[in-house]
Amino acid sequence: MADITPNNPPCPAYRATNKESFAYDTVIRRWPIILDSAITDVKQTIAEETNEERAKEGLDIVKQIEQIKTELAQDAVLRPIQDNRADTKTWNEHIKKHFEGSTWHNGTWLFNECYIYRRLAEIFFNSKYWFDYDCFERQKNDTFKGSHQAVFDLARKMPELILPMSEEKLEIVYHELIQVCLWGNATDLSLLTNMTQEDIQRLQAIEKDLLAERRKFILVDDTEKLWQKLKSLQGGRIDFVLDNSGFEVYVDMILADWLLQSKKASKIVFNCKTIPWFVSDVMPKDMPMMFENCLDTDFFPGKETRTQQDVDALVTMVKRWQGYVANGQLEIRSHDFWCSGLSYWYMESEAPELFNEMKQSDLVIYKGDLNFRKLVFDCDWPVTTPFKDAIGPSMANNFTNIITLRTNKADPVVGLSEETKLDIESRATREEWRFSGKYAVVEYN
Repeated sequence: MADITPNNPPCPAYRATNKESFAYDTVIRRWPIILDSAITDVKQTIAEETNEERAKEGLDIVKQIEQIKTELAQDAVLRPIQDNRADTKTWNEHIKKHFEGSTWHNGTWLFNECYIYRRLAEIFFNSKYWFDYDCFERQKNDTFKGSHQAVFDLARKMPELILPMSEEKLEIVYHELIQVCLWGNATDLSLLTNMTQEDIQRLQAIEKDLLAERRKFILVDDTEKLWQKLKSLQGGRIDFVLDNSGFEVYVDMILADWLLQSKKASKIVFNCKTIPWFVSDVMPKDMPMMFENCLDTDFFPGKETRTQQDVDALVTMVKRWQGYVANGQLEIRSHDFWCSGLSYWYMESEAPELFNEMKQSDLVIYKGDLNFRKLVFDCDWPVTTPFKDAIGPSMANNFTNIITLRTNKADPVVGLSEETKLDIESRATREEWRFSGKYAVVEYN
């Protein structure tokens, strides 16, 4: 294991040099679309801007984003980060030590995909008037608005889910909520170029028959193992390593609320990203913004079709959530490590204070595709590799209880039984069961 490095994972890394890979499609097609969306957003803000100096600087920002697109097209060498943020030195050390001379195509897909968002952030960090601007915020809010039906459905349903109930009923509610929390990950703005609005609405559906139908698409299902852990837990600390804002973090809050109300947890910690990340990932600012949006009666469309009971249910629930923040039951925080280009195999060595502090948690819930990729080093493991082996010795043996809730939107998959492997490979294309978000894994260590 001594020769494993970020550029030399335990199994072959995914790289865009393989034109048959999802990594290649990402570099050639998806990243330019994402950069174009950032440009469109900045231009829209410029058009609304009254400060002439800020508008002028915005035009320069557009040119700098265009420059990243040019580098992609030319397969340029990755250059050092050029700003004065706290993580700049670490980023540049990683580039020099592990990726010096690497290009947008031949560097690892994981590192390069993280690097592009760090380069985008650099542009804003170096500006005078746009320093804390999130060029994806508008998209996050617009997508959340599109989930309004499911938002109100869950708010109406929540009172019956947090009533005192028997252990048997708690288990039934748990299994429903864990699926809602899993499929909420279908809303991933960096991948909406592949999914129709109908697909998204279907995957957000909360009706029990649809949830039962979706369970057939979970290739590794450790929800029962997780229940056995929660069953014995009283007043514990549970961490979420968050993925997407909007509807996904809304359903994460639903689960967190239930964990607190059922006394399984006395403290919830939400771990967020420090910078705009993979388009839709949660930053600390996105949580109070989400609360305020839910309390704004004009935020969601379809106002004329809602009853006062709908509005009251959402307001009551969100005010309770705000109370959790105020009294310390819910802590919202971020750490630069979540926005590094490295696998979580390196958490202990790169962020020992974060590693040791999170070891105190009774359970860590890793949400979404990127967190899964980072857990398993984003490399081409045989799909029957045990999850415990794929997350590496540091996380597997020295950390705490880990659960990953992930809809499959990238190549890496581990933990399948031989039977499941043969079955899925016989009835679905690689693209369908690994990339499309239609299949999922729930894996527990």
